Amino acid sequence: MFTDIPDDAKGEIIEKWNRMSETDKAHFINQVALALSVWGSDERGRELVVEVLKLMTNNGTKTLADFGIYVEELIKTKKASGRVSKIRRVGLILEGYRIKHGLPSVPHIDIS
Repeated sequence: MFTDIPDDAKGEIIEKWNRMSETDKAHFINQVALALSVWGSDERGRELVVEVLKLMTNNGTKTLADFGIYVEELIKTKKASGRVSKIRRVGLILEGYRIKHGLPSVPHIDIS
């Protein structure tokens, strides 16, 4: 699943995971699980999760709990081909999840 992520990004993801609170880890896991429930847990669904992680690391987000904020950004990528409706559906589901749990609607960004 993570073979398409560059090694430096993998290290960044692991570092973010280690710094996150248990609550944020649970929010990340829940959001990924919700996404996979719509996209499927097969290779194609996991590929979309990897693409979201790439978008997150490229943007400098500080926490993986921001996963749901980046889902709709997939529509702008080549990976969205034929899956725009499922991506939008997941975006709406995760927006509801984030609202229900009081999560921010803008990413936590490292400004260096």
